[in-house]
Amino acid sequence: MMRMVLAFALLTVPGISFAQSGQVDLDAVEREIGRLEVHYGDIVSDIGCTAPALPAHRLMCESARATPPTLWRVGRLDDLAWAYAYENATKREIDRDDPPRDAAFIARRDACRDEACLFSVLIEHTNASLGGESPYRAP
Repeated sequence: MMRMVLAFALLTVPGISFAQSGQVDLDAVEREIGRLEVHYGDIVSDIGCTAPALPAHRLMCESARATPPTLWRVGRLDDLAWAYAYENATKREIDRDDPPRDAAFIARRDACRDEACLFSVLIEHTNASLGGESPYRAP
């Protein structure tokens, strides 16, 4: 009985979900990336992996080389989702070579020091960008 209570408590803590701990449905993420890449495939990440200095960037770049690259793909979806949301909100096409960035989001993302934080921030931003089209459950 105590285990059930503890499990329920962990599941109901605000801001924590299985998706945030890295248990994302990568197939659903890839499907959404595929849908958005048709129009936004030339959008690239603002994170360079040549010599990443921030812990958040290092974690993202390490994921890009991992199998599967779950965190990197979650980041890719967020980049595409932001471009989609920005164009829909402004009704203007973005500059593909220098797309607008969400400075407040980037500051929160770049402050992360572990994967759990990155998953949380990326998923929250993607949910805000895509609404009901997001492959993640809202917290």
